[in-house]
Amino acid sequence: MKIRIPRQDLLDSVNRAKTVVSSKTALPILSHILLETQESAVRLSATDLKVSIECTVDCAVEEEGALTVSSQRLAMILAELPDADVMLSLGENNVIHLACGRIQTRLFSMTPDEFPPIRTFENIEPLVLPQDVLRKMFLKTSFAICMDQARYNLTGLLVEIHDGCLTVVATDGRRMSVCMERESVPQGINVKVIIPGKMIGELERLLGNDGDVSVYLDEAQTAFSFGNTRLVTALIEGNFPNYEVVIPKKHDKEAVINTASFIEAVRRTRTMTNEKFNNVRFILNSGVLQLKVVTPEVGEYEEELSIEYEGERVEIAFNPDFLLDILRNIETEMVSLILKDTTSPGIIKPYTDAPSDSYINVVMPIRL
Repeated sequence: MKIRIPRQDLLDSVNRAKTVVSSKTALPILSHILLETQESAVRLSATDLKVSIECTVDCAVEEEGALTVSSQRLAMILAELPDADVMLSLGENNVIHLACGRIQTRLFSMTPDEFPPIRTFENIEPLVLPQDVLRKMFLKTSFAICMDQARYNLTGLLVEIHDGCLTVVATDGRRMSVCMERESVPQGINVKVIIPGKMIGELERLLGNDGDVSVYLDEAQTAFSFGNTRLVTALIEGNFPNYEVVIPKKHDKEAVINTASFIEAVRRTRTMTNEKFNNVRFILNSGVLQLKVVTPEVGEYEEELSIEYEGERVEIAFNPDFLLDILRNIETEMVSLILKDTTSPGIIKPYTDAPSDSYINVVMPIRL
């Protein structure tokens, strides 16, 4: 194998691919990136056996072939080279020769045959969606993905397509975020899968604002292909909670609050909490929301916000970090806080003139 490629193009592709590489792995080959030549391009592949990524970049192919190289080492070297073309070739005994101007580098490698194969999804018709729509839906919900591996079925994002509606849901048992989209979603498709959180994180990082993404699905794996990038992952097995049952239906106390003011107030209250006592009391009265923090060995804090609310007094406590995760993803000027009583979960969603359930967040209260 022998290729000539602009240093920056190769570095960008290596940095894109190496994020899925695990820093700790029992298989040395998994710390490597596989490079394979195509007609006038090279494909870079990386995997941790759960999530895999392929990136294709144009180059001059002088000799076809394949090689593997340490992803971290290659990225470090390329970052320090001058901005010129890089010549990369594979010599005897799996020694890689890297040249850039007057600089000559030799790297020890492993045989490409050891690199795990990545699923191709041949003969599967893809589902095509706008990149920006999918990325925005992931960003609005992924913060609620469970980090506890003991609850494995919650460590990913539920993606469901039914009756022309795309729904994504995340929950960690203490909060739940649901986002729905009908625009650009094809009819006649029924899908329900759980995509691992690591894959969602990669997609949030790589999906753009323009163009479409092709989604390939079967019972065990899924792939997302866009631009010169393709990601593949195994799906999470197990049952995801029925999110429709979790969303409260009989809450009758709705306060409408300015989103920016609410974020600022919650951030200020956060400064007076600590790891052991991380809760804020929210007291709703006619036209006023009072935020109150009492933290032993730290102090007390109170603030009032003007709101649109005419119901009876209700007091409830929430984790302020949970609220901030939600509020940062509210795009409307006003936000709705919907409650029932002190012990029932609260609902937070964008406030719009036309009632909409396209983005709903459910948060469990903290006992007072």
